[in-house]
Amino acid sequence: MAKSLLLYDLKNKNNVEKAHIVRSLFGYKDKSNMGKYSYQRKGLLSKFKYEKWDKSAIVVDTKDEMQVKKILKKFEVDILIMKLPKKKG
Repeated sequence: MAKSLLLYDLKNKNNVEKAHIVRSLFGYKDKSNMGKYSYQRKGLLSKFKYEKWDKSAIVVDTKDEMQVKKILKKFEVDILIMKLPKKKG
């Protein structure tokens, strides 16, 4: 299956915005009642396979690319998408 490399830039975002973007993509662990209860909140990428190559580089299937792009555009993040060649073999 064809893959896409998504590079995004969070340099012009403050810490609150960065946390919100990362949480909506990858999810987070939520604790309540002073840590007594713990919940895993799912992000968008928990719905399908992905590889995180770097802090701001994600590889997803080409069919899932538009969903990730939509989230990043919602937060007005600069994004670069590159199609990766299929592996031979």
